[in-house]
Amino acid sequence: MPTASVYSAAMQMNARPALPQRIVGLLRAKEFLVFYAIGLAALDLCVPLATGWLRAHRSLPDLAQAQNSVAGDAVAGHGPAVVALAVGYLLVSAWFTAGYLRSLLGRLHWGPRDGLQFRRLLAYVVLFALLDWGLTAGAVAAGDNPTALQALLVLQVAVNVPLLYAGYAIVASNVGLLRAIARSLRTFAANAIVSLLVLLALFEAVIVLGVVAPPTAGSASGVLPALLIHVLVWGSVSFLADVVLLCVYIDTVERGTLPPG
Repeated sequence: MPTASVYSAAMQMNARPALPQRIVGLLRAKEFLVFYAIGLAALDLCVPLATGWLRAHRSLPDLAQAQNSVAGDAVAGHGPAVVALAVGYLLVSAWFTAGYLRSLLGRLHWGPRDGLQFRRLLAYVVLFALLDWGLTAGAVAAGDNPTALQALLVLQVAVNVPLLYAGYAIVASNVGLLRAIARSLRTFAANAIVSLLVLLALFEAVIVLGVVAPPTAGSASGVLPALLIHVLVWGSVSFLADVVLLCVYIDTVERGTLPPG
């Protein structure tokens, strides 16, 4: 059973632990949720492959190397199947993201607390999908231009800052998307160093995966192991990042920098 030290004041904590102790305690208490995060990573990887195939009917190796987004495929595909799959993905992603974040805060859950929380998480997921569409289009336009790629990296950091803690705020503090973004900015400002380290570590993980396990094989059987590595590694890395960032958010609330919500 998890110790009391992993919980926030709203969950009957008697004393506020130091941030490293909180992170270690939550990791130990919730380590099984890495499989939840891996499942979400698989969803995020497989659906763009599916929408890309429905749109252009290309082979798996080509799709694995292509830079496409679910929202971009839905808009450009002009087909009901692509649109239906994109909408279904957004709904399922919002549902299980809510359950995953609630599970990090308490007992195991498979969905949101209520309809209001679901709608708030859905707005959050839709916003992320639209931003991913824009950034993916930017990456395609940048090509191999190093200056453009550096500018795109800076833009990615700037775009992610307002949303870094927004999902945790929606679930932990029971606020809407706009207030969650405002709380995310305040949390980032109060914990800029650790926030930037986590954010840059996530970007570095993407780069390393592209170098160590590039999905560039000429056949589906050759691409599948690389895709599996991507899902396992990204799911594990994102779980660690979620634990750290959620602990930072709760710690910021308990320090009084943010109101409880």
